Amino acid sequence: AKPGRLDDLVQVAKTPSERMDGKVPGLVARQVGVDRERNAVVVWVTLRAKADLYDYLATDEGKADHGEHLDLSGIIDTFEMYDLTPVSGRLS
Repeated sequence: AKPGRLDDLVQVAKTPSERMDGKVPGLVARQVGVDRERNAVVVWVTLRAKADLYDYLATDEGKADHGEHLDLSGIIDTFEMYDLTPVSGRLS
């Protein structure tokens, strides 16, 4: 987050996955975590298939829910997105 904007980033970062909950059929789990010492937010979303997310984001509703219209340059310092393949894990 940009200096002094961590709480704003938390709000912006948690909204898309909250809006996806109940709308995206393949959504298995979601979590938003904050590391205040590093001034960082991590968003973790698990889906059954990548297509579940990408199909949703291709819709007008998905674009709006994801915040495509927002200018986040005043809030986000750096952004990285990872497309990971699970190799081990447990939910619940």
